[in-house]
Amino acid sequence: MLKADRVEGADKLLRLQLDVGGLQKEVLAGIAQAYKPEDLVGRIVVYLVNLKPRKMRFGTSEGMVLASGMGGKDIFLLSVDSGANQAGA
Repeated sequence: MLKADRVEGADKLLRLQLDVGGLQKEVLAGIAQAYKPEDLVGRIVVYLVNLKPRKMRFGTSEGMVLASGMGGKDIFLLSVDSGANQAGA
């Protein structure tokens, strides 16, 4: 993950800037109650690419990061084995 910021006016959203095989994609993710933006930079996440960009109130989301949990502070991003690279296949 290249960058993560809080979304002004949204309590649950973070704006994530991802490197997807040399392309940069922006994702709006409802994980702000579970993660601090500064803790996400440099992290490798699982990204769902086969979604159409979706216009939302706070911008356009170009995909989805995968997470599990009950919501709120109980959200956990899926992680990958240590050998994975950022470009992923």
